[in-house]
Amino acid sequence: MNASSTAAAVCVSLLAAYGALWSSAETQAAEPATKGTIEATTSAFHNALRTNDLDAFMSYIAEDALLMPPGEAPVRGKDAIGAWYSAFLSQFRTSSLTLADQEIFLGDKWAVELGTYEWGLTPSAGGAPVVDHGNYMQVWKLQGDGEWRFAREIYNSSVSPAVPQEK
Repeated sequence: MNASSTAAAVCVSLLAAYGALWSSAETQAAEPATKGTIEATTSAFHNALRTNDLDAFMSYIAEDALLMPPGEAPVRGKDAIGAWYSAFLSQFRTSSLTLADQEIFLGDKWAVELGTYEWGLTPSAGGAPVVDHGNYMQVWKLQGDGEWRFAREIYNSSVSPAVPQEK
């Protein structure tokens, strides 16, 4: 097989795979119950964060989940994510969480949610509340038990970092 035959075979394979993925996404997007299930799941997940309910929040996390918070190293695995959120919620309590511009894309056993957030946080030790806002992307994966679980997240803050004060 020469180079152009190999390239053509690769292109045909990629197009066939893309077509199968697109058909699957179109089929699932046409099923409102599936999209409704994702919307209900993400809503319950975010509500657990709104109410600082770590146990409920963690019930939506996959064992192999990955969290990429801004300015920090990735947090890998459900246990590590639980420890991260536990430490975070010991310093801040969620006072509000508003999500907007949400989009949900469905694929075969995967769903991706994109949007913007505004997250009100009250320091546990007292002090002035802070509000963070930015963009996020979450990937949800259909598990073997038929439940959707949070598999990946990255979010970035649109709030400028504090500039150190000169002494």
